[in-house]
This record gives sequence, C-alpha cells and structure tokens, in this order.
Amino acid sequence: MRMTIRILSFAAAVGLAQFVASAPLALAAAPATSAPALRAAAEPQAKAPQWKSREEYDAFQAMSVEKDPNKRIALAQAILQKYTTSDFKDAAYVGMMGAYQQLGDSAKAIDAAHHALEANPDNLDALTYLSFAFPYTFSSKSADAESQLSRADSDAKHGLEVLQKLQKPANVTDEQFNTYVKPKRSTFNTAVAFVAVQRKDYAAAIVLLKAAADDNPNDSLLFSLMGQSYLYSKPPDYDNAIWYLARSVALAQAAQSPNASALLKFYGQVYVNRHGSDAGENDIVTQAAASVNPPADFKVAPAPKHAATGNATIDAFYSWEDTLKSGGDTEKQEWEGVSGQPGLKGQVFEAPGVVDSVEKGSDSNTYLVRIDVAKEGTYNIEVKDSTQADAKYLSKGDAVRFKGTISAYTLTPSFVLSLDPGTINQEDLDSAKAKQQEKAKPKPRKRPAPPAAP
Repeated sequence: MRMTIRILSFAAAVGLAQFVASAPLALAAAPATSAPALRAAAEPQAKAPQWKSREEYDAFQAMSVEKDPNKRIALAQAILQKYTTSDFKDAAYVGMMGAYQQLGDSAKAIDAAHHALEANPDNLDALTYLSFAFPYTFSSKSADAESQLSRADSDAKHGLEVLQKLQKPANVTDEQFNTYVKPKRSTFNTAVAFVAVQRKDYAAAIVLLKAAADDNPNDSLLFSLMGQSYLYSKPPDYDNAIWYLARSVALAQAAQSPNASALLKFYGQVYVNRHGSDAGENDIVTQAAASVNPPADFKVAPAPKHAATGNATIDAFYSWEDTLKSGGDTEKQEWEGVSGQPGLKGQVFEAPGVVDSVEKGSDSNTYLVRIDVAKEGTYNIEVKDSTQADAKYLSKGDAVRFKGTISAYTLTPSFVLSLDPGTINQEDLDSAKAKQQEKAKPKPRKRPAPPAAP
C-alpha cells in the first residue's frame, strides 16, 4: 500500500536557554518540517516504508491534520500503542515533536525527536530540530555537559551525511531542492560550530559558520557565534568580531527577536572595550544589516591609552589594562614577568570598589563577587571562590574593600582581573548583612486613626 501521508509543518517559539557568552536567549521559531512531497522522494531509505492496512494509514492521516497539539499528541500515542510494527513510527514521534513545540515544551519535543531517531536514525526532521534546539538548551554547567556536546556533534554530523546522500528527484526543480537542503545544512553546520565554540576550537567554528552563512545569511545566532569565535581567538580579531556581532544584532532587531537586547548588550561591551567609547557603534549595526561580510578596509580604531586620573589605584589598573591589550611579547612580559622581574600574575591586589553582582561559586559554600573598580556599571574585578558565607548578603551598589591574588585575566568582552583566592573586608560584609536583616524585619502595622470626635 503506497499511499502518501502529509505531515503538517510546524513553527513555534519555545523555551529559554543559555547563550555561549552567558547571556540568556530564547529559543526562536523552529524550522518547519520538510515539504512532504520532496521529503518522501528525497530521504534515503534502504527499503521504502509501507502501510500495512488502510486503518493504519487513516490513523496517521488523522494525526497529521489535527491542529490541536494536545489532541495530536494523544493520536500519536494511540498510534504507537496500536501499530507497534509500523514503518512510520518515526513520523508519529515527529508529529508529537511538533505538537510539543506548539505547547512550548522543548524538553518533551527533544525527547520525541530522540525517539524518532531510534525508529529511523536518518529522519531529517528530528535531526534538524535537535541541531536547531541544542545551542539554546545546552548549559555548560550540566554534570553531563561533555556527553551532551558529543551527542549533539554526532547528530549534526549525521544530518550532514544524510543530506549529502540525497539525490534530487526528477519531478523536483533545483530551486525546490535547494530550498529544502540549504536551511537544514546551515542548521547542522551551525550546531557543529556551536560544539566547536564550547570546546574553544574557534578556527574550526569559523570555517563551519562561513559555510552555514552561505546557506542562510539571515540567522542571528550564526553570526553571534561567528563574532564570538573571532573575539576569543588567540590573538583576538576585533574587526571581524565586531562586524559579525553587529550583524547578529541587526538581524535580531529586524526579526523582533526576544534575544535582540541581549545580543545588543554583548556587542556594545565588545565595541566599547575595543574602541574606548560607543561613538560609531550604531553605524556599524546599520552597515552590517546590509552586508554579510565586512568591507575589505573595515577597521575599528582601538581605544587610546587611559589618561592619568590622579588616583594611584585606578591609574595602576589602567596601566595593566593598556599593557595587556598591547598583545605579543609586551602582553606576555607584563603577565609573566621578564629577566627575573615578576609579572602581574601572582601579585596581591587590594582596593575599594562597588559590587556589581554576586553568584554561587564553582564549589558549594563559595561565592563569585564581581566588583566595579575603575568604571561604575562595568565590573573589572572577580573575587573568585570566596569562602566567606556572608558574601551572600552583598547587593549591587554596595561599597566594599577587597584583597586577593591576581590569578587570571580576560580582555573580552571587557578587561577583567580575577583574584583567587580573594576576600572581602569583613566589616563590609557585616554591614551588608545588617542591612539585609533590617530589610527582612516585618514592618510594624500602622494603628488606625481614632475616630473623629462627634
């Protein structure tokens, strides 16, 4: 029985996830399932699937045309229970996958996609959705983060292999075939690149992302990853990083993406850190909206060295920043030392500052305290893994004194020194604790005013 079943396309916004640069991003609209006629003809099959009865076909058809996602899930589950040997079990799971997307349940959509692959490892709809969703749902803090990366890498690479084997059917035009293949190929290349970025293989990520951009030049996530890959390369390529981050912002804004503000904030940090001010920042976003790649002569002028402020602590901090940003041997000598003279690494730094944020540290009962020293609103000190329990009482804007051993630094998206071990002045912690405890006290009830005299 060779009847053709129509699986409806789907697209829905679902879930929240972690941006690779730690900015929260929402999972955008998922790619639609494949065009049915092309899919049926193009997907490689060792043996063409067959309907075993008219009843089985009708059950699948009813599921595929059902618009209510809850009803479609129930119909798919009934099919899987009744037709346990069906050649189309993967289609039932793909139907559930789309329904869960409509309901905003990305975890169950992903689970359904995995079941579809168990039934048919070459199911392109399931492979595409898993590769599309992974960058938005992955958390590097998960206990099984590396196994998740390995599985995502394998799924995406297998998707590329399946696409490579596809042959254009005789009744399909080149345009139709490319419309089917290119978005999927871009999704798979982007997923493999995302894994490479997580593993700090930025050179490989750039190659993959350029291929993905050739197939889909309008994906804001793709260009954000490309910008980050140039940014975190050694040495950083600030010009390309800024251009592609700007393009990711332009595309997200044009699409009214919920991620636009997070992408803009990150881009702004990188631009100001490189240029020294936000002058010209918006102009580049406008230019990048109209062109995938930067002009051959595109340059972002680096910031001038900091002028003296008269504050010895801040001037010393600025001097370290300017020297480390110089790159090459100058950067290395400033950090590691030269000719028996110690470098910045391992030196003790002590100064006052203002709390930017506090979060749990890498181990239990430790805290990461981020502090603004030289510029309010941009943290440039991280007191890492502080074992001071009262650090939890600190709030943004609290004035603190700190001390610690300089253990690491980052230049992007802004200059930050890490102190590990580091401590916060106990008097400042006591003050923050008292302030929080005072806020937590129940406020006395106001007694009602006595009645007016008759």
